[in-house]
Amino acid sequence: MRMHMKRLVPIIALLAMAIPSGAQTIQKGNKFFNGETLYTVQEIRMGTIVYMTGENSSGDFLELTLEKVPDKAGVYTLQPSVQADDPPFKGSAFGNKVQYIRQQGMNFLAVSGIFDGIVEILVLTPDNLKNCLGQQDFAEEQPLSYFADGMLLNYDILSDYETISLKELVENKLNKPNPTVIERYNRQLVEGIIAFRQAMEAFNNPDGLGGDGRGQDEIEAEQAIIDHINQLFKDLARRNAGGAGNPTPEEFERQYTSARWLRTVKKVMLKNEKEDGIGFFDHDYWTFSQDPSPDIKVVKIEVEEMEDDEATVFVRFINWPGSKPQTMRFELVKENGELKVDNIRNYDNSFDSGYFDYMDEMEEYLDPNED
Repeated sequence: MRMHMKRLVPIIALLAMAIPSGAQTIQKGNKFFNGETLYTVQEIRMGTIVYMTGENSSGDFLELTLEKVPDKAGVYTLQPSVQADDPPFKGSAFGNKVQYIRQQGMNFLAVSGIFDGIVEILVLTPDNLKNCLGQQDFAEEQPLSYFADGMLLNYDILSDYETISLKELVENKLNKPNPTVIERYNRQLVEGIIAFRQAMEAFNNPDGLGGDGRGQDEIEAEQAIIDHINQLFKDLARRNAGGAGNPTPEEFERQYTSARWLRTVKKVMLKNEKEDGIGFFDHDYWTFSQDPSPDIKVVKIEVEEMEDDEATVFVRFINWPGSKPQTMRFELVKENGELKVDNIRNYDNSFDSGYFDYMDEMEEYLDPNED
């Protein structure tokens, strides 16, 4: 089912419009949500110190303290709290500027980072934690590129995306000459997260080693797998589009799947021809659908395991623009020096029961009596 993004815009981006307008200062009782924690202003000490407590789904006790900067409307700084030894947001530091933005109906806090950009957005909301988390879950299921210019983002939404995807977002969707308030601050947030990631990578890799001790060869090998899967999906989109110059389904299979996979699929298809009714493949196993899209897009690739001749990779993708992301697990083997898909496992609740091992199911279909 394809979902139109118009539903999403008012959910979080316009929550602040339900708050009465007033001075550009934080008030006691205000609630701010950052995607994980709902902070409530408990008191404002001496007219300048804003003290908040946070509530999240884990039941943790959290604190957030801001101090108003004199003679600067809507400008605060991040301050230590009694029970908070570390800054509350990744990439932030005590003393960083926090802006209270109230423009064009938008009401939110923008926390500056220790590097370029900002590191968190907290939206002023009249809602409770349960509803806020429900809205966050809905937002995280949507394709980022289709709502990044219409909804205020936060760190949690962006954390699942590879840096390369965030850079594409800045270069395309958030690259406008006259940005709206949403677009301007979303761009600053994405840029802040990119800057923080790059700084952490440089800090953890002073000798070319990964933060987990991996050498350059391992890092490059993992990147080669990610590049291979990205290319697979680009060619899959071309296969879905059809037409001259694009790979046929047979050409795509020969290029990207193993001899074992091809052999097993062929046996299944032959058995299908001899049976009445719906055959084993009543859908496209690359997209878990009967309607594969020429606009299929990768959201995230995670290399789970990697050996010399095999690898296991989780891929999160969006079939049609506006549809929910889905997750598959590729088991790869090396044949003639090239990585080939040897098995596909589905990890999405919208298809079957939420877990489907294609090779196991095909072998069971071919020989149901085998133990």
